[in-house]
Amino acid sequence: WALWGIGAGVLGILANLVADPIVSLTTAQKQQGPAVLSHVHRANFQIGAVAGFLTVACVLVFAAGWRQWSERHGAPTSAARLVGLALTASAGAMIIGYGIKGPLAIYLPGGIDAHTYPSQGLYSLLMLNDSAPYFAWWGVIVAAAGVAWLAFRERLVVRWVGAVSVLAVIAAFAWLALTGLTDFGGIVGPVWFILASVGLARRRA
Repeated sequence: WALWGIGAGVLGILANLVADPIVSLTTAQKQQGPAVLSHVHRANFQIGAVAGFLTVACVLVFAAGWRQWSERHGAPTSAARLVGLALTASAGAMIIGYGIKGPLAIYLPGGIDAHTYPSQGLYSLLMLNDSAPYFAWWGVIVAAAGVAWLAFRERLVVRWVGAVSVLAVIAAFAWLALTGLTDFGGIVGPVWFILASVGLARRRA
């Protein structure tokens, strides 16, 4: 089950950093307002939506496996339950965050319902897409905090996974506290998921 976390991390990186056309836009292009839509292509949003919803599935399968695994080690502690709850919360937020990509894929030129809505409306969706798929990963950051506790206080998880978890939590919260940026969870979260899943898979083996 831990390998599903690797899938979640890889697909999250694909959806957030590889397929999202906003990442490649220049500052000058972003300042054009609704005209910026001419610099993005609907196919990128379609790829992001598909990858995003596959990420949701992977996160939920991982959460189910985590619950079963933690119960095998006795009655789950509060930290172990927190991990499962946080991952489930993140999956729900991801449905919304990645769901925003869908309308952009179908309403931009080339989509099945192209030219249905004015550019001002699509620009609003583009602005939401700039943050929502990223802050949807904050549940994963909370899960990382739970894993760190389990590693150092309860010894249920190997310590190097705990160390990676601490770094992920510190990085995400530092950017939030210092700048108000909520997006960093969507950058750190997928990487943490990959590394933590490798450690958990080896521990399970």
